[in-house]
Amino acid sequence: MLKLNGITKIFNKGTVNENVVLRDLYLDVNDGDFISIIGSNGAGKSTLLNIIAGVYTVDGGSILLEDRDITKLPEYERAKFIGRVFQDPMMGTAPSMTIEENLSMAYCRDKRRKLKWGLNNQMREMFRQKLAELGLGLENRMDTKVRLLSGGQRQALTLLIATMVKPKLLLLDEHTAALDPATVRQINDLTEEIVLQKGITTLMITHNMEHAIKMGNRLIMMDKGQIVLDIRGSEKMSLTVDDLIDMFESKAQRKFDEDRIVLGMKH
Repeated sequence: MLKLNGITKIFNKGTVNENVVLRDLYLDVNDGDFISIIGSNGAGKSTLLNIIAGVYTVDGGSILLEDRDITKLPEYERAKFIGRVFQDPMMGTAPSMTIEENLSMAYCRDKRRKLKWGLNNQMREMFRQKLAELGLGLENRMDTKVRLLSGGQRQALTLLIATMVKPKLLLLDEHTAALDPATVRQINDLTEEIVLQKGITTLMITHNMEHAIKMGNRLIMMDKGQIVLDIRGSEKMSLTVDDLIDMFESKAQRKFDEDRIVLGMKH
C-alpha cells in the first residue's frame, strides 16, 4: 500500500551543522496496517511522517502509494488523500471557524471546488450524527468556534475531520501527548474505534511504550534514522515493555536511556 525505498533526509546539507535524520530507510506498509512508531528523541519519527506528508522533500529514495510515485508530489496535493492529526490540538482545524464549518470543509475536501461552498440541512444532520458518535456533546455545539473547545474535544474533532472522507493514509503525530491521562485514554479509544471501523491504514507516533504495544497490529522502533525493530502479529500481542527494551538494547548494542519515553500508563 505504501512503500518507502531507501529514504534519506539530511538537514543543513554541506554545512558544519549537517544532520542526517533518516538513513537509507525502507518500509513496506500493507493496506489496513495500524503501525505504532516509537523511538528516542531525534530518532527521526516526526521527520518520517513529514516526509510521507510532503512537508519535507527527500535527499534520496522514493515514496510509492498504491504503486503511484508521490516522491515529488507537493504537500497540498497529498493532503487530498492523507489525513493527519498533530500533537498540538489547535492544528488540523481552523480555530476561528465553527465546528460545522470545519466539518463542511473536510467533507468537501475530495470534491471539485466550486466558487462557493455552503452548508445545507442534510449536511448538518449528517455532521450532527457523526459528532454524536464521539460522545462529547459536540452535536449540540455545532455553531461553537473551535478555539473555544477543550484540548480533548479539539483532538476528537480533528480525528473526525481527518477521517470524514476516508483517507488512503492517516498520520498521527503524538496526537495525545498534550492531553491529561483520562483524555488520552478517551482519544486512544476513539482512535482505535475509527481506524478499525473504517479500515484506515495508519501510522501513529507515540512516546508511550504501553500505548505502542497495545495499539495497532505492528510496532516499529526507530533509532538514529533507521528502523531497528518491526514487530507484528502474535509476537506483538505477547510483548511487554521489558521485552521491548531488551530487544532494542540487543539490536542497537547500547543501553536504553531515553527519559522522554513513557514506559507505562501509570506515569
